[in-house]
Amino acid sequence: MVEDIYTGFVVLAVLLFCSAFFSASETAITIVGRGRLLALEEKFPQKKKTIEWLLADMQKVLSVILIGNNLVNIAASAVATSVCMLLFGQKGLLIAVGGMTVFIVIFGEILPKSVAISHFERIVLVALPILRLFSYLVLPLLSFVRIIVQFIGAIFKLDIAGGNTFVTREEIEQMVNIGEASGAIEEEERRMIHGVISFEETKVYEIMIPRTDMVAVAGETTLGEAVKVFEDYGHSRVPVFEDNVDNITGILYVKDVMGVIVAGKLDIPVKELKREALFVPETMKIADLFDVMRNKRVHMAIVVDEYGGTAGLVTLEDLLEEIVGEIQDEYDRETPLVNKKEDGSYMVKGYIDLEDLSEALDYNFESDEADTLGGLILSLSGHFPEQGQHFRYGPWDIEVVEVSKHRIRQARLTLVEDAPEEDGLNSNGRDKSNKHRL
Repeated sequence: MVEDIYTGFVVLAVLLFCSAFFSASETAITIVGRGRLLALEEKFPQKKKTIEWLLADMQKVLSVILIGNNLVNIAASAVATSVCMLLFGQKGLLIAVGGMTVFIVIFGEILPKSVAISHFERIVLVALPILRLFSYLVLPLLSFVRIIVQFIGAIFKLDIAGGNTFVTREEIEQMVNIGEASGAIEEEERRMIHGVISFEETKVYEIMIPRTDMVAVAGETTLGEAVKVFEDYGHSRVPVFEDNVDNITGILYVKDVMGVIVAGKLDIPVKELKREALFVPETMKIADLFDVMRNKRVHMAIVVDEYGGTAGLVTLEDLLEEIVGEIQDEYDRETPLVNKKEDGSYMVKGYIDLEDLSEALDYNFESDEADTLGGLILSLSGHFPEQGQHFRYGPWDIEVVEVSKHRIRQARLTLVEDAPEEDGLNSNGRDKSNKHRL
């Protein structure tokens, strides 16, 4: 009898260890994800077969784990009941139920799963060969269980087919944000990763230089006059037009005129030196435009609207800046789009994109009617505002600072700390009172 009790305790300990192994394996495999498995496959080529076995059918592997876990837990409960009955008689049944509940929950579930969360890669690598061998031992039972599950799924019209594990854009963005918060990823790295993710969906009109800000020259402009344009603006390329900017006929490259300048032929009209222009629709995705510009080996494209008029232009630099941020060379004289002043207010360019403004000021600026701060102000006012007018957007006071040629060039944004979030705003963001402080 004493030997039976000792043997029972040894078997019970082994079964609890097996329960912990299966629980840890389940958690580790659930956490690891398809991308990390592919990385482990490259890092540990000797584990390639077992990792491919898991990647081929993760649902099958989890079924193997669940079968094993339930088998050892049931067996452990039976052995514990037998040992307790030998030690305590009829009272042993209640003692076995209470004791095994505590032991299985702590040592068979909580503790191994907690360890697996911290060391899931190592546990996956160790557990897979054992699980693969165990799957052959329980193959008949596994096949029977899967047939029953599929049959029940067919009855209730449930989709239980195992599928590949996909990572969505939203999940990647959340992982990047978590990585930045934990210090694993720098802020600049996070911004670049978000730029790469959004690159596929961004449209040309969202990043183009608008028509009103374009620098272009007429076809009859002499080379001498064009040189002054290159000198004043620091551009290496400018569009050439006939009659008006809606009729772009080509692009003038500064490198094409160097030889002519050296020869002293400054009276030649630029239309004789222009190159063919690339025209693209404003709704084109910038990822597609990048491929086109790379294949055609051009660095500038003219953006046209749905009516065939010129909407603006876009350069290869504009595309790259969507990923790496602002690129400024020695000729750039650009001031920051958002400039914080000593009094805590912000001087903001009117053409800044609302998404960029939201990121800079850590507040969600949005409008169904506009894409820029200038457009947002126009939607708030309902008419063209005058310099010095104030508007309210949530907790922000917006003052029109500079207006030129029917464009809002610059505005001052001040956070009003004691202002209620929606004071003076209706559901679409317009000023309810239509009374703006001057």
